[in-house]
Amino acid sequence: MNDSAIRIGLFTLVFLFFIVRAYHHRKAETEGGKIEYREKNLSAIRVMRGVGGIVFLSALASYFVAPQWVDWAAIPLPDGLRWAGLALGYANLPLLWWIEATLGKNFNTTLHLREGHTLVTAGPYRWVRHPMYTSLFIFTIALLLASANWLIGLPLVLSLIVIVVNRVDREEALMIERFGDEYREYMKRTGRLLPRLGR
Repeated sequence: MNDSAIRIGLFTLVFLFFIVRAYHHRKAETEGGKIEYREKNLSAIRVMRGVGGIVFLSALASYFVAPQWVDWAAIPLPDGLRWAGLALGYANLPLLWWIEATLGKNFNTTLHLREGHTLVTAGPYRWVRHPMYTSLFIFTIALLLASANWLIGLPLVLSLIVIVVNRVDREEALMIERFGDEYREYMKRTGRLLPRLGR
């Protein structure tokens, strides 16, 4: 019964996560200006996203439909830790919503610039330059803990690490190119993925 309840809770969490992402992506596409620059993914990122995505989605579908197919990758986690992972995932949903709503028309899942692109320094961006990556890390850790299956969580965590390592510097270079000293000053008072201590 416990495993079934966690499975239902995890399915609902994943469903809500994609609803939040789709809603804000659609809203930005409708309200935002024309995209004037969109960076093509580097081959390493493309490969990691592709492989990680296929493994993750296949494992997740199996976990929900035919869990015996992925039982071999189970991690013996106590139920309390699995429930904590699920709670972490649900607690992260309002954070994800806040981040994406704060970005508004600037939101996109790829590195881009729109006509009239603005520098967002409100909401969670007041303290952290890349809170979306932080939220995505929380989500992947929540999935790993709640599913207690490394085939579901680990490919996602590794893919996200590769994406962040390959993208953050380029994002910041693009912001400096667009906003100049305004962004440099913003960098001085904020942390990359977590708030700066003592500020």
